[in-house]
Amino acid sequence: MTKIAKLLEQARIDLNAITQDLLALDAAKAEVLKSSKAYAEWRAAVDTKTLERERLEGVVSATEAEIERTAQAEAANALRSRRAALEKQSAELARRIADEGSRAAAALVKLAEEAKANSEAVELLNRELPDSDQLMTADFRARHRDPAPRQNLEETTVDLWVFESSGELVGDPDDVRQLSYERGVIPGAQRNIPVIRKRFRQTRYLEPGEREHADPLGSILRLPRFDSPELLFDRGRAIEPSSRRELVELIPAPDAPAKPASEAA
Repeated sequence: MTKIAKLLEQARIDLNAITQDLLALDAAKAEVLKSSKAYAEWRAAVDTKTLERERLEGVVSATEAEIERTAQAEAANALRSRRAALEKQSAELARRIADEGSRAAAALVKLAEEAKANSEAVELLNRELPDSDQLMTADFRARHRDPAPRQNLEETTVDLWVFESSGELVGDPDDVRQLSYERGVIPGAQRNIPVIRKRFRQTRYLEPGEREHADPLGSILRLPRFDSPELLFDRGRAIEPSSRRELVELIPAPDAPAKPASEAA
């Protein structure tokens, strides 16, 4: 606890004690009225306690205000420190975005353009090659993935009720009234339907993955410029920075007023 906080705590304790003393004096007022001496002493005590209470109220108020000002100053200093730290971090990150981002984007654009050129060259050559000797493009080699095969996770053996006549599974086994382990019936309004138990091999598995088409890199790549708000590359096309328009503005000079048309003639 800080020194000023201790001072405030003690002032509040003393103020509470003085308040209790004044309440006790007020309760004793009726008794001291019987004697002028006792009343004078009571009056003096009340005045002294009242003045001390006013002083302590002032101490509490002033100390609370000082603590509040100190807290506000500390909060302001902390906010300035956070702002300065974040400003420094933002400036460094902005430099890295412009520098590292530009280099990374340039490398990606180069890859996209080379992938496009490779695809065109492979397509031309494949027209001359038999189907058994066709080439794959670099883009396809890098990004294509064959569908994942089915993967069995667990196999168990189960006995299930099936219709004796068709061999199809019974939808709700609870409908079956068991006659023996191998045989049972499903009660019906007209006749009972015979069912039998049949053994199955139950397999829990991951289904095969779906085939996914890999779009050409150049056709899907979009990159911003990392040192301006414009695009650098947009789906196969490099974007040149937009040029600023050149304009002419005429402003009359204050020391050379325009001549009337008659004088100009």
